[in-house]
Amino acid sequence: MGRALQVVLGVLLLAMCSSIAYGAGASIVPAGTVLNVRTTQPIAADSSQPGMTVTGVVDDPVAVDGQIVIPRGAIATLEVVNVEHSSNMKGRDRITLKVLSIHTQSGSYPVATSQVELKGSSEGKKAAKKVLGGAGIGAAVGGILGGGTGAAIGATAGGGTGAVITGSGKTHLVVPAETLLQFRLSTSMRVER
Repeated sequence: MGRALQVVLGVLLLAMCSSIAYGAGASIVPAGTVLNVRTTQPIAADSSQPGMTVTGVVDDPVAVDGQIVIPRGAIATLEVVNVEHSSNMKGRDRITLKVLSIHTQSGSYPVATSQVELKGSSEGKKAAKKVLGGAGIGAAVGGILGGGTGAAIGATAGGGTGAVITGSGKTHLVVPAETLLQFRLSTSMRVER
């Protein structure tokens, strides 16, 4: 009995030490952390569908305790959560996105984030001057992106969603590549160093 107890205690001690060592090489990115992601490809309402994934890149590095744990340029996989098509052809399409995962040199990490809703204008060029918020208006992180008739104006982050409005007067929303979107982590994420 004494020998079996020693073996059990030794195994428990070894397990505790390995979990402490494992945790020492990781950082916890807290819930509420802002992820600025830039799209790498156009996203069109007429060819998007829920469940579809698109790629983006992290535009600003994320640091924890003074150390960068998600570098600028890390790949972000975005998921199309919802697509609404305009029935009256006035450009009121909507695309809703969230971040599914972040890919760094240390690995791929699933994430849970707020959603960003991209909206087509319903009032042509006048609507291009407006920036709408979702569950509260956040700070504008965009600006005129891309130029021309397909310019996207701004991106906002509210408590739950943000919005981008296009001022093209097109019948269907097309969000150009290089559009800056802002998400917030809904839960903390563990990142290996």
